[in-house]
Amino acid sequence: MPRTKTFGHQKRRLIRKKTSVCVASEKCDVSSSKKKIEKSKGYFDYEDNFSAESQSRFVIIDLNMLNDIFNNIAKCRYCDRSFCFDVAENKSSRRGLASSISATCKYCGSSHGSMTSNSVPAGYEVNLRFVYGMRCIGIGKSAAQTFCALMNLPPPPAKFERLYTPIFNALETASSRSM
Repeated sequence: MPRTKTFGHQKRRLIRKKTSVCVASEKCDVSSSKKKIEKSKGYFDYEDNFSAESQSRFVIIDLNMLNDIFNNIAKCRYCDRSFCFDVAENKSSRRGLASSISATCKYCGSSHGSMTSNSVPAGYEVNLRFVYGMRCIGIGKSAAQTFCALMNLPPPPAKFERLYTPIFNALETASSRSM
């Protein structure tokens, strides 16, 4: 009995290269996100909206670098000495990504401390923005914990899910105003 299936005789398919025609007014190899940003440039003033006076900014800074900056430019107001500050974080007062840092004079012991983020009704602004950012890119608490661990940051807020409510309320208010 002969074979019913033949081997090695496959139908040849024509594979064409995909080519795109560039219009003179449109740039080639430009992502759609870049096109959207270029279209919105006329409506959004980047300099005005990202100035330090108009809203708070968040940066990641190493405490050793902050200590060097304090020691190079600051003088103690009580003992009038330079290069005398120790900048330290009070780990017991951590609230998610917001923590308390203090600058203490080595000689006279005077100290000044502050939280690293503004307080808002739902907690701290840095935590609220962090949770909102994680929600926007589609990841949750466990991915946020992994991210913070890899970046050597404090752990994210323990009440991660509780911050969803103020974010949802703000989005709902903004959407109702725009309609």
